[in-house]
Amino acid sequence: MAKKHTENSISQNIKKYRLLNNMTQEELAGQLDLDTQYYAQLERGERNFTIEKIIRLCSIFHIGIENIIEIEPAKNQNTEQMLEKLFPLLSTLTYSQLTVVEKFISEIIPYVK
Repeated sequence: MAKKHTENSISQNIKKYRLLNNMTQEELAGQLDLDTQYYAQLERGERNFTIEKIIRLCSIFHIGIENIIEIEPAKNQNTEQMLEKLFPLLSTLTYSQLTVVEKFISEIIPYVK
């Protein structure tokens, strides 16, 4: 159930920025290379935005990804503790899986303030 709330929050945030930028669904769908009907389903939360489309939206709206995806900071965590958790997980990944993780991180970092 919490997952659906997050998906709806993403859709609502995207709609908010579309309206703030005085764009129609048709205009934004065109910039995303999507059919207008399909985009409308995304905005209503009936379908899920891909991370690629979210990153593209950040570029279109000139905003950071945290404006679309509500990221809650971990409580009582510091960088060292986070890395201690991540290293064992990363060491279990294959080379191609690590490549995907590296690509994701390198593409998303410019959009995080």
